[in-house]
Amino acid sequence: MTQWQDRTTGERVKLLRGPDMTQEQLAAGAGVSVKTVQKLEQGGNLSLPFLLRIAGALGTDVSTILGQQSPRRGMDRDERSALRSMSAAVHGTAMGDIGDVEPGPLAGIRAAARQADRAMWEARYPEMGGILSLLLPEARALYDSSTGEQRTAAAGVLADAYQTAAYASNLMGARDLAYAALNYGRAMAVGVGDDLRAAHLSSTVAWVSLRDGNMARGLAIAEKAAASIEPRMSETDPDRLSVYGQLVTNAAVSASRGAAGADTARDWLSQTHAVAARLGREYARGQQNQPFGPSYAATQSLSVAIALGDHGKALRLIDTTRLDPSMPLSTLARWHLDVALVRTETRQWDAALEALEEVCEMAPAWVRHQALPGVIVNRLADVSVTKVRKVAAKAGVSLSLR
Repeated sequence: MTQWQDRTTGERVKLLRGPDMTQEQLAAGAGVSVKTVQKLEQGGNLSLPFLLRIAGALGTDVSTILGQQSPRRGMDRDERSALRSMSAAVHGTAMGDIGDVEPGPLAGIRAAARQADRAMWEARYPEMGGILSLLLPEARALYDSSTGEQRTAAAGVLADAYQTAAYASNLMGARDLAYAALNYGRAMAVGVGDDLRAAHLSSTVAWVSLRDGNMARGLAIAEKAAASIEPRMSETDPDRLSVYGQLVTNAAVSASRGAAGADTARDWLSQTHAVAARLGREYARGQQNQPFGPSYAATQSLSVAIALGDHGKALRLIDTTRLDPSMPLSTLARWHLDVALVRTETRQWDAALEALEEVCEMAPAWVRHQALPGVIVNRLADVSVTKVRKVAAKAGVSLSLR
């Protein structure tokens, strides 16, 4: 039986749309021409904006279309172990099945939750899994044995830990675990009346939906949550501004990838920059998850420009943006990966290869779980297989993706 990764991209697209979807229906759902679908199914290459639209219409993601090994199969042994232990802790604590674990002190479990989140953003996945597998049962034990303010605080730590677990699970291809962890976290936050934390978890739900190829759902979730916590003009609370900024950013990215028109994407992106300017620095609610601010807004401006096919703006952003070096490793790596993609799309082959190699060297564990290296390697291989071979090996992708 032919393996999925051994098929051509065209064959995979045909199988994904199946007998119940015609080329015309796929084209309509993706907002592209029928000729574009025919070109792809006949072995042609498409740029990322078109691939994103096709993936969204098929209810999948780009890595599936390209036939890359799933992140779950691509993980090393330590990462698999981390995912297993994290999964057991997430589901066990959600059901209250923690055995005889003693409650940990609030200050200690709060510090551990932040340490796990930092490890995730720095692509230290085995360390993160180890922390969460111990932290979650202790936090649940504290929650179960507490009342009043301490119980509310313990619920907050649990919700934050679930959010970290969800982000990492999605990155490693375990989307069912990601959605489950987010549901558990939101239930905790809502149960103690923490609307801001619940909205923050919704921003991660929107992000998971994006990675899952469901752009419309990502947009709807982000819009609804943003409306629920929209700050007043006089608002100065950095926690609220940061969470709201994440939500309007997710709305902009979702819209740019086919959930709405380009004007809608740009409107949301304008709000992203306005909120970032009000903050004036990179800031994460409770030191949890992605910091939001002017630098993060710039990275997402590049992502939106790429999705909209505005290569001129993308090049201007690359030339003029100076990112805050304190941003998480994963965020900086994503910026450089987007830079490599723009260089590829504008036929700056050597610069593209240099940028891709830089990403592989700065974040080797993170890059293995990304779909874009396959897109870039596929394009660069048409120019020079010899130059690309070493970088492709570092990124963990095949040179025969088509």
